[in-house]
Amino acid sequence: MMRLQSIIGQERPIRFLTQMLQKKSVPHALLFTGIDGIGKQTTAVAFGMALNCLSPVGESACEQCPSCQKVVSGTHPDIIIVKPEGAFIKIDQIRTISRQLRFAPLEGRWRVVIINDAHAMNLEASNAILKILEEPPKSTVIILTASQKTDLLPTIVSRCRQIAFGPIPYEKVSETLVELRGLDRQTATTLAVLTKGSLGKALSVDGEKWTIWRKRLLEQVASLSTRSVQPVFAFADTLSRDKDKLFDALDIIMTWFRDILMCKVSPERIINKDCAAEIRNALQGRSINELLEKMEAVQATQTAISRNSNPRLALEVMMMRLLK
Repeated sequence: MMRLQSIIGQERPIRFLTQMLQKKSVPHALLFTGIDGIGKQTTAVAFGMALNCLSPVGESACEQCPSCQKVVSGTHPDIIIVKPEGAFIKIDQIRTISRQLRFAPLEGRWRVVIINDAHAMNLEASNAILKILEEPPKSTVIILTASQKTDLLPTIVSRCRQIAFGPIPYEKVSETLVELRGLDRQTATTLAVLTKGSLGKALSVDGEKWTIWRKRLLEQVASLSTRSVQPVFAFADTLSRDKDKLFDALDIIMTWFRDILMCKVSPERIINKDCAAEIRNALQGRSINELLEKMEAVQATQTAISRNSNPRLALEVMMMRLLK
């Protein structure tokens, strides 16, 4: 299903796009912003499908006509998708688009250029796309997706109609995981919360392996107060080496201390419900101020690493604060 109406948890952006179709008033450039995995790129393709559908049902694509089928299979010549080559979107990629835009759409009424992760454009590519936006081609809509508008040149942002995509409600992510992945409700709910409403990220995770990894991580965090400095630093070193999971691990550590705090004031709101007994034990002798300080230590570490601080050093500092 790739219709606009099938996009999960993005009612407001879909409403705006549907109104554009109803009014036949499509801007030459759109900017979709929001975290990864919430449907920005899928929505961009679905909008292109709706624009070129040969037998639309109202403002909805039929998904059956030759045009829709080509969009679904990724072979429609007028739906052009650009994504980073390595770490960046480069000038040659934008030049290729520029050459294509000199001509009318090949088959559809509209040509739709989708630039995924537009924040990855280097300066040359950004200036090249800006030139295209300053002189927009006829029957063409350019859709840029990015984490946040501040990652793009202000002059690019000013030439786009901006549509913000929010995190998908946890309940909808959880329901989808139960339906599509067959996860139990507890695992699905915990995963929905820890992926911060990113359905794409939640669906990419192996539920069983992730549950085992989370449980082991929480066991190590729960035992920190009983361990000496050397094994604690070894734990920090292990976390720093797994760069792909580092921020996920820090999020999970944050939920541990958050759950202890919630257990004190509102037990029904803990996230790691399968660790409820361990959380109650960890609550003994802990004050609210102490728990808030530990959460602040984790948050400070996330910020430091995101700003390119040495991960191992930042984690060691965090561990020392957690041991207090």
